[in-house]
Amino acid sequence: MDSSVSSAATTEIVRIDALAIEDALAVSASPGSLLVEVSDIEVLEVGSLRPYHAKIKVLAAGPPALVDRHAAAGKARRVSKPDHLLLPGMVNAHTHLDLTHIGPRPYDETKGFAGFIQTVVANRRVDDELIAESVRAGVESSLMGGVVAVGDIAGSAGGWPRIAPFEELTRSPLWGTSFVEYFAIGSGEQEGLSRLEETIEEGIRRPRRPRMRLGMSPHSPISVSRQGYMRSAELAKRHELAMMTHLAESPEEAEFIANAQGPSRVFLEKLGIWSERMLEEIGKGESPTGHLKSVLEYARCIAVHCNQLSDKDIGILHRTTTPVVFCPRASAYFQTEDAFGEHRYRDLLFCGIRVALGTDSVINLGTDGENADGNPTATLSVLDEMRLLYRRDSMQAMTLLGMVTLDAANVLGIDPIHFTFKRGAEIAGVVAVDTQRPGLKHLDLALDRILLGSGKPELLMIGK
Repeated sequence: MDSSVSSAATTEIVRIDALAIEDALAVSASPGSLLVEVSDIEVLEVGSLRPYHAKIKVLAAGPPALVDRHAAAGKARRVSKPDHLLLPGMVNAHTHLDLTHIGPRPYDETKGFAGFIQTVVANRRVDDELIAESVRAGVESSLMGGVVAVGDIAGSAGGWPRIAPFEELTRSPLWGTSFVEYFAIGSGEQEGLSRLEETIEEGIRRPRRPRMRLGMSPHSPISVSRQGYMRSAELAKRHELAMMTHLAESPEEAEFIANAQGPSRVFLEKLGIWSERMLEEIGKGESPTGHLKSVLEYARCIAVHCNQLSDKDIGILHRTTTPVVFCPRASAYFQTEDAFGEHRYRDLLFCGIRVALGTDSVINLGTDGENADGNPTATLSVLDEMRLLYRRDSMQAMTLLGMVTLDAANVLGIDPIHFTFKRGAEIAGVVAVDTQRPGLKHLDLALDRILLGSGKPELLMIGK
């Protein structure tokens, strides 16, 4: 991905006329128009796209006749998208951009989740320059998928926290949070926490961009002790950092927390960090969510996956106002329904728990083509997560749009107004999606068309 300064004027008025325009707040019109003032303009080269990277202020949005009445409409440069739906830039609330180089991989049912972990460990890059290269590829894939903000896990390469993914994201146009991942359990607990503090202190000292924040990610209950979580929470409060963790993701995790047995324990034993002291916390018959109850009560922590949830677990999430990120294609990839039944994201929504959508890593996504080397590729787009839930679960289209814009921004601690078309808002981006597909013209609503269709998002603008 390259960028260059545009030859356009310092400030430009742009009007986009489309088949329809939608946000999850109040704008809904077909046909629809968007009038924006863009300034501090650069033009990015993202694959075949050349989106504006600029400050974007909404002047008017809605039916064309409404936009016509704005005083600046007459001097606007007009862009026509007659077959497209305009959407705000989308948010991928959970991803692993530093794993992009691995590409999609088939799931080995015989090896289960432990086999997937082996794939990650065997292929994860440990050199900072190579890590940055993978993150750059992930950034481009995200932009190609209409994603303008991410909750990215800065992976613990070589077993230790790394700042390289955060540094690369600060050089990118994406908004969001880079969550520094760490392990701290058994005999490796204290060293893991010491390394975490060193990495966070280093990250805080580095130059930062306001749109990309630093955060922390205790990996999961199978790799971070409860004490390790609490130390992280204290650090987060001290530096006003967000926290995100994988929670209730796999049967292996459930077995480890409840019974102190299974592949996760075997893995820790092989690493030489298993300690009998760990039995003071685990093996008590609790669920992963119940195990972390005291942590969730103490500090806000975004819970990712939550594939295993009892009514009691949902009660804990509700009382602690813990936001959840659901990754539908990842859950399908790991076949978690076979172990836990249907994901309970609809129950979470019904209870008022905020739920956002994420892609997880590129490894667990289906392929959408091949790169120049003939290897499979996939685009890190949450539009495909929306499509899965719309088609499989008959979810309401507008609810899904909120889960990748307003709700997802809220989960990541970003002002949701940036992911609307509210008049006067400085927005994070504008995306157009082709609505055309044979057999779908009978659908009146453009949002339903794109969720049943296969049109790829086209990023028109990303905000500064």
